[in-house]
Amino acid sequence: MRLFVSLTFLSTLLLAAEPSVFGAGNLNNPQPYGLTAEEKLILENKQEIQAVVQKNNMQNAKVDTVAERLDGLQAIIEGLGQSVNEHKMSLQKLTESSAGDENVSAFISDLRQQTAVNGENITQLKTLLEELSHVVDSINSAYVSKEEFSALVKQLKLTLPTKTETSSNMDPKSLEKKAKSLFDQRKFAEAQTYYEALIQKKYKIAEANFWLGETYYKRQDYKQAISYYKESASHDDKASYMPTLLLHTGYAMEKTGDVTSAKAFYKATISKYSSSGAANEAQGLLSKLK
Repeated sequence: MRLFVSLTFLSTLLLAAEPSVFGAGNLNNPQPYGLTAEEKLILENKQEIQAVVQKNNMQNAKVDTVAERLDGLQAIIEGLGQSVNEHKMSLQKLTESSAGDENVSAFISDLRQQTAVNGENITQLKTLLEELSHVVDSINSAYVSKEEFSALVKQLKLTLPTKTETSSNMDPKSLEKKAKSLFDQRKFAEAQTYYEALIQKKYKIAEANFWLGETYYKRQDYKQAISYYKESASHDDKASYMPTLLLHTGYAMEKTGDVTSAKAFYKATISKYSSSGAANEAQGLLSKLK
């Protein structure tokens, strides 16, 4: 009966922490946590594709804007050029038909001045048009073509890499020994790889998840640690490391701001494993929260 009550109590505590850990592994979370190595790679690929898409859209917008300006300027220049030609023809006719007429000569002089001004404007517009053309060339040189974009997406969607040959060829017991050795040397990132390999081989899943949680705990990545502690407890809640698991879960909860759940785990450690060193440590941490 006492065992049943204890297990029920532990399950209740794990459920009480649900708001903090239930989102583990959710790639749609703005700040995902509790990801496996494969999920992390998928997330990185997703983010890289999104960055390329954003850059591609920005380039498209720039090209469209510049193209519109170029079309508008081209139309203006063509219109001005036509007007200048018409003025020149009109001046020629007036000059021929009104030789000796001072008033007409003055009018013709004004028209010639205006024509000269229009010619200068056309020259300036042509210069601007050339500058814009250089801008377009620059954008096009950095433009990600549809073919290049498709190739990138295809590359990012290639099958996920397998574990290193060293870990994949090792038997579970050797993996476990190597993982613990790396952990004891405080090489937590390397140890993580071997514990993940143990989980893939379905060897001592509960224990491997606990130690995987410890690798994150030691690096102060408390959200990730919580997710693996929870997974470990779901497979075996009577393991010898349970006092540490409960204590560290409580501390990780405290560090992530979930003080209520932290207190619950500290109390569970004290109640269930009263004679352990973890219980003494939990008592000290709990007293600081009151």
